[in-house]
Amino acid sequence: MAEERRQYLRVIFEETIQVSTEEWSDPIATGLDLSLNGVRFHCEYPLSEGELVSIEFEPSFTLVGTAIWCWPIEWYYQAAVRFSDITVTEQEKLRKYIETTTKQDYPDFVGEVTKEKDDTESASEEENVEVSTSEENSSAVVSQSESPFPDAELHSQTYAGSQVALVTERDSPHNDMIMQYLSERTGFKMSLMEKQGNLWPMLRENALDLVVLNQSTSNEDEILGVIQRLGEEHADIPFIVFAGPISLDDRLHLLSLGAIDVITRPTHLSTIAQSILQAFYDNRSVATPAHEEELIYESLDLDSDLDSMEEKF
Repeated sequence: MAEERRQYLRVIFEETIQVSTEEWSDPIATGLDLSLNGVRFHCEYPLSEGELVSIEFEPSFTLVGTAIWCWPIEWYYQAAVRFSDITVTEQEKLRKYIETTTKQDYPDFVGEVTKEKDDTESASEEENVEVSTSEENSSAVVSQSESPFPDAELHSQTYAGSQVALVTERDSPHNDMIMQYLSERTGFKMSLMEKQGNLWPMLRENALDLVVLNQSTSNEDEILGVIQRLGEEHADIPFIVFAGPISLDDRLHLLSLGAIDVITRPTHLSTIAQSILQAFYDNRSVATPAHEEELIYESLDLDSDLDSMEEKF
């Protein structure tokens, strides 16, 4: 079954698209992932299962598909549309569009469109759709490790291997999406902390370079407690707060407590990645990924250090 569902490779897709139905149009919907027979995105209005949806990728390129599922995430919606009746010619145009957008080759598609069973369709039958689709797609998303600007000092993979923890409440609708995006797009080694007690041992072992705190109305006090303890025991570890809509005063308060950035939802996942990369780039975090510290420690000339100590004492 898994092979049938993966006839078409999914790629991370960050472009703005226009999503339209008979009742509304959203010209600034944001893509999440895309394949030769479907697209997943964020939009402003809800879709009904089976509803016909028009997706305009470019002014000269539009496809019509069927809504597979849609659910609310705070002030916006996440939805999946399958291009059930896409033609071979349209698929070829879509493949060229994917290659132009991602700046990578997209492998030839396999099998007939009518035999395709999309991941999102099977996932919609389960209680937690987002977790299911994220797990099934994790091995199918095309890596974008090659920067389109190879000479740039800062790009998506500049700090690949850095250890980043996501501290969040259990079953948050954003958890798997954030983890998958940051792992695949930036190469960070991600750790999901649904219990804050798991955070402190890793910090004591110097196993983290940065912490992202996913704050909601139900865990606000817990996150503030984490921030307080970070300031008291691990002031050298930078942290970013990802929160719902909050006031300017609340943002400034979090910054005054030591946050290097405060990101409010709704936002594109690339904004979170950009904030983390900028933190590393500005040297406001551990300059060397934590997993390399053992190698550095082992390279020290311990005999020379001991001789110097004996001379002084």
